[in-house]
Amino acid sequence: MTLRALSFLFVMSFILSLSLGISQTTPSPETNEKLTLRLRIHLTTDLSMTKKGVNMTNWITPKMIEEKVFPEVNRIWSQANVEWILDSIQDCPTKDTNRDEVIAYVLGTQRDSEGHGDPERIQKYLSILPIDQEEDRVVNIYAVPYLGGTSQGNACKGARILIGEWTDKPSGGKLPPQKCLLVEPEPFVKGSFGRTMAHELGHILGLHHPKEREAPQLMGGGGYILTEEQKNSAREKAYKITVKQK
Repeated sequence: MTLRALSFLFVMSFILSLSLGISQTTPSPETNEKLTLRLRIHLTTDLSMTKKGVNMTNWITPKMIEEKVFPEVNRIWSQANVEWILDSIQDCPTKDTNRDEVIAYVLGTQRDSEGHGDPERIQKYLSILPIDQEEDRVVNIYAVPYLGGTSQGNACKGARILIGEWTDKPSGGKLPPQKCLLVEPEPFVKGSFGRTMAHELGHILGLHHPKEREAPQLMGGGGYILTEEQKNSAREKAYKITVKQK
C-alpha cells in the first residue's frame, strides 16, 4: 500500500472517530419515544405573609396537586410527548435565619420598567429553603405563599422552580393578592398554578420567552401551545436529562 493510500485511510479513520464521538455525546430521542422526567414538590407550610390586608399561607394540598395540577401539567406537555413523574410531595420547613427579613423584602418587590422581576428576591428565598437536601436528578418545585409583585413563577439554575400560591399578577398589582387558580380551562384568561408550573418546566428544558408572540404560546403570550421548534428543542434537553437519570 502506498504512502498516499495510508495517509488517506488515517484521515478517514480520524474523521469517523470524531463523528462517532459527537453522536455519543449529543444523543437524540426517537421521534415517537415518550420521555419521562422526575420532579418533587415541596410545600412551604410554615410561611405566612401579609400584603394589603391579605394573610397569605400555603393552601394547596397534596391531593390538589395529584388530582388537579399534575394531570394539567402532563396534558400540556403531552404535545411534546414528555411526561412528568411525580416523585413525591413533601412538607418543606424553612430556615429560621433571616426569615422575617426575606418575607419583608419579597413583599416589597415589583417588576422594573421592562417587566423584569427582582432577581434578588429569588436568592433571598433560596437562602431559607433546604436546597442543600435536593437530589441531582430530580426537578425540585417549591410552592411558596407569594413570589413578589405581579409574579407567580420563576425557574432557577439547578433544575429548581419557585411558584407562588397567591398572586396579584392578573390585576397588575392594583388589587390585593388572591389565591391562584389550580387549573384554568382553555382559553387562557388569568393563568393558573398548573399552567405556571408547565411554563417554568419549559424553562428547565431550555425554552425561552419568544421575542415575537404571533399566537398565544405556553412560553409567552398567555397560551398553552408549543411550536414545533420548541417541542424538538425541549425533547433534546429532556432526553439528555433522562440519560443522566438512568
